[in-house]
Amino acid sequence: MADAAAYPLRLPDRAANPVIHDQLSALFHDARPHPRFHTPAVSYDMSQRDLRDGVTLAPAGEAAVTVQPAGLTWRPLRGAPSLTIHLVLPREQSPLHRRIRAVARTLAQELHWLSD
Repeated sequence: MADAAAYPLRLPDRAANPVIHDQLSALFHDARPHPRFHTPAVSYDMSQRDLRDGVTLAPAGEAAVTVQPAGLTWRPLRGAPSLTIHLVLPREQSPLHRRIRAVARTLAQELHWLSD
């Protein structure tokens, strides 16, 4: 964590994603040196353009390794705490919501993210 904090770290804009912003900034709260957070102008960029400067890092989940754009590398952080991510769906679910839920459950089971 300290090694990662030595580089600029991408952090989503709090107004666009307050939960992830707060969780990520809390992970580095006690890191020395204090990280320099970078908030991109675009909240989501599939090309990860802001990381191509060769200096900026971005915290990412394990799923990022399967969709990383060419030229970027996913590296696990030793000793990094985990984040809990929740899928939030409406109480009255459409067929699309039910499908998303089924796919998310299947993926979570395959990756052993669910407790038995």
